[in-house]
Amino acid sequence: MGRLNHDQEQFFYSFRLDEAVPDDHPVREIAAVLDLSWVHSELAPYYPRLGRPSIDPVLMIRMLIVGYVFAIRSERTLCRDVRVNLAYRWFCGLSIEDKVPDHSAFSRARNERFRDSGIFRSVFERVVGACIKAGLVGGEGFAVDASLIVADANKQRSTPDSQWNRELDAQAVSRATKEYLKSRHVRCTRPYPLYPRKRTCALRQATSALGE
Repeated sequence: MGRLNHDQEQFFYSFRLDEAVPDDHPVREIAAVLDLSWVHSELAPYYPRLGRPSIDPVLMIRMLIVGYVFAIRSERTLCRDVRVNLAYRWFCGLSIEDKVPDHSAFSRARNERFRDSGIFRSVFERVVGACIKAGLVGGEGFAVDASLIVADANKQRSTPDSQWNRELDAQAVSRATKEYLKSRHVRCTRPYPLYPRKRTCALRQATSALGE
């Protein structure tokens, strides 16, 4: 009966990462059509020329794609899976010895440089453009995934526009509301509760007053 020999570890290995990834693995199909050669030039204004070398943005975008395709929601889990999964390493352009970015640096770059540059929208638009060019998307219709939530508004307690009295209504709100509006330097002019549409208008007026 055969047994593995662990008496002496091997010092040198002959290994090719490409041979470890199956031909029918999804990352191969994605890599065959994904072009990110434009990323460096688009993100160049958001990276300083001096200082320590930063993490390759193409690597981070490829890691994000791995997370989206394989439903890896946690950045910690994503970094860990890329570290141990040979197919993910191959797709991200990492060798067997390359270090995977830490989740904290990964999160910081995603929420700062990537968000300011709008790189996610650019990637999305280019992917959609490639799908249209390949005939996968016709652009004739779209689907929306949404949830309907019933508004918590009582129409019986609403006040018609013709019956509003700005002087009295400003004093009819609760003390907590007055303190909040006072702290924000906003004068209360309308009562609550309102219709959802009217409440939105009142909130917009308050927001506009905050910006003044």
